[in-house]
Amino acid sequence: MRNWRRRLKPPQRDGSDRFILDLSLLMNAPYERTIRFADVDGAGFVYFSNYLSMCHEAYEASLAAAGMELRTFFATHRTLIPVAKCQAQYLGPLQSGNRMRIEFTRTATGPDSFTLNYRVINLSAGDKLVAIALTEHVAIDLQTLERKPLPAVFTRWLKGGGA
Repeated sequence: MRNWRRRLKPPQRDGSDRFILDLSLLMNAPYERTIRFADVDGAGFVYFSNYLSMCHEAYEASLAAAGMELRTFFATHRTLIPVAKCQAQYLGPLQSGNRMRIEFTRTATGPDSFTLNYRVINLSAGDKLVAIALTEHVAIDLQTLERKPLPAVFTRWLKGGGA
């Protein structure tokens, strides 16, 4: 996030010199991390299924930044939100020690479903796009496993708001 300074709110009116980060911007911030040895295969490249795991990390980080308590969410809302479909296209390599960034967009596809579209970027190779991925999610009732509308907190997150 190159222009993070411009995304800070001005100082509070009470004269404080503290800055307040707009939570909706943090929630949409790209997810960055270093590729770990455990992420790679015997040849030293990220194992194919780990791309989807890292995309899921970015999704979870966005939910947490929105204020969702993931440990209690499912029991509180009596809702599961599993991945119903996933796909990935690999465009270039990532190796142990590389810095990477994941950016994603979210789209509501119905009252009980949404899609996340990811871009995986190798920061160690000049911001090279190395993968694109997609996950489709559906809300289901914890007991009946039947489809149900997304909880309001999730709908707000889909629209770019916090919990």
